[in-house]
Amino acid sequence: MLKRILCLLLALALMSGPAALAVKWEYPASAHPEVDYLDMLPVTPFDETELLAALKELEGVCSRHSRDRDDKQTRRRVQALYERILEEMDLLVTRANLSSIQYDATGGAPEEAARYRELSAQQTRFYDRCYQALSALAASPYSDILDKDAGEGAARSLLGYRGLTEEESALYEEEDLLIQTYDQILSKGVSVQVAGGVWTAESLENAGVDGETYEAVSEALVSERYRAAGEVYLQLVQLRTDLADRAGYDDYASYAYEALYTRDYSLGDAATLREAAKRYILPLQLKLLDTFDGQDTRGLSVRSRKSGEEVLDAIRPFVVEFDREMGETFDFLRRHGLYDIEYGAAKLPTGYTVALPAYGSAFIFNSPYGDYQDLSDMVHEFGHFFETFHCTRHDLWSDFNIDVGEIHSQALELMFTGEAEALFGERYGKVYENTILYNILDSILDGCLYDEFQTAAYQDPEMTVEELNVLFKELSEEYGYSYDPGTKWDPTWVENAHNFQNPLYFISYATSALSALDIWFLYLDNPREARDVYLELSALSLSLPYMAAVEEVGLRDIFDSKTVPALAKTLEAHLNGEKISYEGKSRSVALPVMRGLAVVYILFCVGIIVCCTRFLSRHRGWQVRSGSRRDRRKDGEGDPWSAGDKKPPWEL
Repeated sequence: MLKRILCLLLALALMSGPAALAVKWEYPASAHPEVDYLDMLPVTPFDETELLAALKELEGVCSRHSRDRDDKQTRRRVQALYERILEEMDLLVTRANLSSIQYDATGGAPEEAARYRELSAQQTRFYDRCYQALSALAASPYSDILDKDAGEGAARSLLGYRGLTEEESALYEEEDLLIQTYDQILSKGVSVQVAGGVWTAESLENAGVDGETYEAVSEALVSERYRAAGEVYLQLVQLRTDLADRAGYDDYASYAYEALYTRDYSLGDAATLREAAKRYILPLQLKLLDTFDGQDTRGLSVRSRKSGEEVLDAIRPFVVEFDREMGETFDFLRRHGLYDIEYGAAKLPTGYTVALPAYGSAFIFNSPYGDYQDLSDMVHEFGHFFETFHCTRHDLWSDFNIDVGEIHSQALELMFTGEAEALFGERYGKVYENTILYNILDSILDGCLYDEFQTAAYQDPEMTVEELNVLFKELSEEYGYSYDPGTKWDPTWVENAHNFQNPLYFISYATSALSALDIWFLYLDNPREARDVYLELSALSLSLPYMAAVEEVGLRDIFDSKTVPALAKTLEAHLNGEKISYEGKSRSVALPVMRGLAVVYILFCVGIIVCCTRFLSRHRGWQVRSGSRRDRRKDGEGDPWSAGDKKPPWEL
């Protein structure tokens, strides 16, 4: 919700210009104070006094000087007020994000839930309040301050900002409350009246009942849990449909694509991609599945059980070798304890990377499985951490191009599979690689499945829970899932928290996974070039929307009708044991030539102008990632290391 005000009320797409010509993996300097995570706690309330004072003074100065010529003394004061506003907003966002970590770490404890709701409501209110004040700045002689900091066109975008109504603010607060209600249903369950009593999951476990009663109550608890979560979803659909209508959209799906995620592809493009995934990707995933056997997956599970610190130890050699600055970033994360990845009985079963802009840093949260997924999850999240750590924009101007962000994470997962043999030996190293590849293909297929499901739900907001269950079962079959004979519906879609917390997000896993495969195929053919592409993309951060970003670094356009079949052909060759020859855009000649021309041009300008110019090639902001990877609602409870051999994820 943190960026929805921005998306709803501003046309900020103009604010992100293309990156300047530069060696793109030399990141601009940004402040990263040496502060441990524990020293950031406890989370305290945000004092609004200084922020309100700065906003009021800025509005007063800009209104008094709106018709005056530029005054140096006034300009200095306006600049100082503007910077204070950015810093205070960074502090507010950081407090809220720290609160969200505590909320997840404590399993949604009531006091943490209340604190997060309060900070989240403050964010909603102050995003709106800041844009109102900055609208006055945009109309003043000092509007160039905005364009210089936030990007060309920022001032123009802010002119005429209308602000939130009380009704809209109330809707956002209600949305937060509904999401927390869903969290509680999934983590704590619900009660049912059956078999002559009122039962909860906890009371059933302690009751010592006979097998028949246990089975009947268990089935009733699961059914009621699904029903209750589904009813919350219906309320969210209605609420979000109202928000989309207020913003002038026909439905929330269109609103989410354009305003919430600022995608540079359409619902129609996504529909075409979904059909290509069913035709070309699904058969290869099924072929890959045939290569697994239970003994291998159980063996990998046993060999990969590591504590959080052991996971970090296993990853470090790869990131240090991959890139010097990446290694330094990884060491910073460990040195300051910017992660919570150990098992905790109370932790909500989720994982993400979240920005801490007041500290120029980020934090990784994960509830572990106790198997190989903890390793791949950490690699995934570190891809997000690395990008976020090098962002240089304040939160108020941060971008939210999730499709790009998920390339950072999923491509790193694939490239890390090259370390699997050293970690697990030849046999289980190959099992690890195939398992990660299977999961990447799952990202494509499930990304398309949930996008198709949610698009249908938001384009027909009158559907009932029962109708949604039937729809999900029918769509799942199109994407390769099978059911027992006589099964008419499937309510398990409620287990996917993205449906509730991050609507229409899931297609970003599909688009980014396809581009991650593109980078990986290049990596298999030419590791050095693939590394350069990855670091260029990471240096762009999330400043460009998806299609613009992949074009900028020379990756293929997945919406071109030839691309998915070409990726599938290369993947099939790899599965057949053939050596990969990258068939994408040629970079080995083009990039050196472009860089050579850039160097000649810069030297020429220096000779003519006799001055030094400096490009700030990547100016990005801190990005909250409330759902930065595949959410993993686990079946069952308890310490994952105490369980027996676990099934691979596609069998859960």
